[in-house]
Amino acid sequence: VSLSDASGDDNHEDNPDDAAYAYAASLLHDDGSSAPSNNGGWMSSSGEYRQRATEALAEVDRKLALVESLAQRVSRDSPEKVAGPLLRLHGFELSESSESPSRNNNSDVATLTATRDKADRLERQSQVLSTVALRVETALQRGVTRMESATTRLSRVLELSATLKMILRLQFEARKLGSGLDLESISQGGVIDLRDLTRAAASVAVMEDLLSHPSLSPANQEGSIDVVEKLRPGAETVAKSVRQAAAGLMNELQSQSTSATVSSLSRLGATLQVYFHLGELPDASWRAVSSALATAEKASSHLFHPTAVKRMKESAQSEAMALAEVEVAKSKEGKDDFKAKDSRQRKKQLDAIYERLYIRKLREKRTAAASKWATDVSDASSRVWNLHRVLAARNDPVTRKNFLEVVAESVIPKDFAGAEEALLQAQNENKDIENVTDKLNIQDFSLFSLFWVQLCLGLAGRLQRLLKYDGGSLESDVALLYPAVRSASLEMVTELHDVMQMGSASVDDTNGLSSMGSGWNPTGVMGGSAVLEDSVFLGGSVAMDGSLDDPFGRADEAAGGGFLGASADAWTHPSSTYDAALDADGSRPAADVSHLPSSSALAVFSSQEWVTLQGERVSDGEPMGLSPLRTSFLDQCKKRLFTPLEFMFQEAVSVDENGVAIPVLPTLPSRYDIAKIDSNIREELSLADPRQGGGDFSMATMISDPIVSMVHEFCVLAKRAISEIDEDERAETEAMAHNLKVASVMSSLASFVGNAPENTYVNPYRPSQSPQHEEASHSCRVGLLPALQEIESLVKDTILTPLTRVLNSQVATVMSKMHRSGAYLQDSRDDGSQASSFVQIHLVDLFDNIATAYLSPLPNEYASIVASTVATFSIYSFVSNAAMIRPLGETSRLRLTQDLADFELSLEQLVFKGGTSLSLSQIAGGKPYSELRAMRQLLFWNMLDDKTLSPAEVAKALLRETWVKDVRPSTLFHFLFSFAPTLLSSPHHFKRMDAHQYVGAMIKLDGSVDDGEASAWMTTMACCDAYQQRESVEGSMADGDRRVGAILMILGPELLRRRRQ
Repeated sequence: VSLSDASGDDNHEDNPDDAAYAYAASLLHDDGSSAPSNNGGWMSSSGEYRQRATEALAEVDRKLALVESLAQRVSRDSPEKVAGPLLRLHGFELSESSESPSRNNNSDVATLTATRDKADRLERQSQVLSTVALRVETALQRGVTRMESATTRLSRVLELSATLKMILRLQFEARKLGSGLDLESISQGGVIDLRDLTRAAASVAVMEDLLSHPSLSPANQEGSIDVVEKLRPGAETVAKSVRQAAAGLMNELQSQSTSATVSSLSRLGATLQVYFHLGELPDASWRAVSSALATAEKASSHLFHPTAVKRMKESAQSEAMALAEVEVAKSKEGKDDFKAKDSRQRKKQLDAIYERLYIRKLREKRTAAASKWATDVSDASSRVWNLHRVLAARNDPVTRKNFLEVVAESVIPKDFAGAEEALLQAQNENKDIENVTDKLNIQDFSLFSLFWVQLCLGLAGRLQRLLKYDGGSLESDVALLYPAVRSASLEMVTELHDVMQMGSASVDDTNGLSSMGSGWNPTGVMGGSAVLEDSVFLGGSVAMDGSLDDPFGRADEAAGGGFLGASADAWTHPSSTYDAALDADGSRPAADVSHLPSSSALAVFSSQEWVTLQGERVSDGEPMGLSPLRTSFLDQCKKRLFTPLEFMFQEAVSVDENGVAIPVLPTLPSRYDIAKIDSNIREELSLADPRQGGGDFSMATMISDPIVSMVHEFCVLAKRAISEIDEDERAETEAMAHNLKVASVMSSLASFVGNAPENTYVNPYRPSQSPQHEEASHSCRVGLLPALQEIESLVKDTILTPLTRVLNSQVATVMSKMHRSGAYLQDSRDDGSQASSFVQIHLVDLFDNIATAYLSPLPNEYASIVASTVATFSIYSFVSNAAMIRPLGETSRLRLTQDLADFELSLEQLVFKGGTSLSLSQIAGGKPYSELRAMRQLLFWNMLDDKTLSPAEVAKALLRETWVKDVRPSTLFHFLFSFAPTLLSSPHHFKRMDAHQYVGAMIKLDGSVDDGEASAWMTTMACCDAYQQRESVEGSMADGDRRVGAILMILGPELLRRRRQ
């Protein structure tokens, strides 16, 4: 039945299918359009049919939604109209109190019935529309199936087209390989053109990629392509030849590290380009680094091996014995006195000659072996560095990908796991937890760093095993390898430093050796090859044949010029031709690398590679580089230095006639013992002399540490042997004499330690010593300063300080007689009984006794300390005691002035006998002597004679005197008391003590006076306060100058303020 008939027949309402078709037709046709014809032409277009069906279904959905919304609205607004008829149909009656009147019940039932009819009608319409939609879907599915079939056929055509294109590309690459490329040279390893090899590698990479495609390599043999299978063997053969040629070039170029030129580095870059095309650049690079690491470890195994150590020792012994016998034979023929010697003397002479020759031969063997090891390691390191810098400077012209970035993104081999862990630890050091990474930064990636750290880790492990070999039986012999190994390694790192400086200048990497990053700077239009072709890459000049004229041997040829005006240092390679600097066996001679300028040596010693090789900075405690060997070397040095200390300061034992033990002072070392220590010190320091010990001068500071430790142990033993001296004990005791002998021993040791650097590094080469000898001596002297300071501190604290306190106590006792005997209170008599001065009677002999008994036995440096301290204390004590004399008449002033002159003369003699070059005026900054000189002017100050002056005027006049600044405030206070009335008590009387006790409280036995000034002023103020109270009661009994109290109160604060300033 057509839809047109259904829509045009309005009388067939009883047939639901006709109505549905009519309704669907009305929905499918546009408004105003005529009814479709019976031939169904309106269904000719499947797209139009689908669209109209979709719109019809959407219209039905909208009407259903409208009906539902109306039903919900009616049920919400008037629920009784919806539910009432349903309740009545089920037998329920509604009450009359409902809001709707009863007369509307019949109309409500009719409305509900109409709604139900509409719902039924809509349900039938939805069923009709569902049927229409099903028919539409069936028609659409048939169209979709036809479209899928056509699409499948089209995709097969496209796949065949792509396969055909790959076959054509494969044939094109095969023709490229067959035309213009010398495949025979590539396959047979002849002379290879790098451009041909690069093109072949690019073609091989494309062909391998195509042949590995699933379309060209089917799983079964039935679906194979004949054209492809014919090309596959040839492609595999060419790929194998290209890889063999690249491997041969890589091996050849890696073996030419020490004579690398611009052309060789360009060839290396081209070879790496080949590996990049083949997709094997990371593997090739890691193989080259692993090969260099294996070479370096092999060189280490040849040197640090028990058999090698024993062989060196045995060879040195045999050669030394042969030379000793030859020398002894010559002595027999030429000297008659040798024939006269007995067999013991001849044997002793032979042993001495043998020992001397054995030490020399053993040193030569170690130096040669270390130099050979350093040469091999340097060659391997140079190969890795050349590879690293070529990778850093080379980019692929097509992808613009940096080669070093490609290697950095690859997985690091397990052989370098230890180095990776160490570098990661350094990279994550001082970082927050959220910033910690488990992979090396690409921008800081360095093949050379991984190689160097892994080399140092392996070297440390090998050294540890060697030192523990056979229970440590070879430890002493292995430890003595360190000077030669350090010297050779310093030369090696210095050469690497030069190579890196020259190679890094072209890539703007001016950090040189210390740069642990890649430092690449990709420039150039075609991807970075311009850097490798430029002569600036190596900092040298290119000859006509394309080779660089001596790139590594003459780093200083263009001093002051070159790229950016930078050139390598002139001290690294003294020979103008690098090959001429090699020995016959290909190893480098032991250059005097210790002759480095300070700035250049600092650059090498502060470089990361040198620090890593020496293992100086190890955070987690894992040994690195030569650190086990250095530690063992220092331990052996300490052991040799500490051996003579076993017999120093031994406890002496003595018994009386009854067998009872008597306390005896310890035995002191003899001159022979001290000389033996000096010999050991110089012998250890000579290990840093390249000519004497085979090391380098930079070891001088390092060897100083064991010497400082030895001196510390010596001081500990000496401190136990020093006797304690009390201040009240007399100086003329056996214990004091013993301590003076200990001071002499310590002085001898200090002299030997202080002169050891110059005696070791400078004096043997005079008068032709070099600045390097002077610099080594200076650095060693600086390193030994802690030892000298410890000796001086020990002697001062335990010997000199107790001695000076005892001597100053004796001086203070003699000074007290100035008040007890009233030396300056009596008038001179005609009989001359007081003709002699106080100084001549009491002090001159005392100072002579001190100089003879104590200063003479002491060394000059210690005697000068004692003399200076005694002189300082004596001046302050004499001046303070003299200022407290009361009353002080004219005769006493004259006599005191004469004694001051005698006192100054006797102190000058004491200081002179002390052995110091300083005069009395230079002791303690000249303050004691200045006060001694000012005391003479103070004695004849007469400003108080003018009774008209007020206390303030007198105080101002006194402060304006030039000598006031040189006098202590307490001295001036006490001197003014001599003019005061009797009611103004003297400070020592106010304190209820003797004058010498009061002076002893102000002046310490070590000569310090600062603490006593404040207490003296407090006592003076107390005396003035007491005087004012007494004066108010007994004012008429004043017999002195009553202005003194006021003058003191004015002067005190100002004098103390000046002294604090």
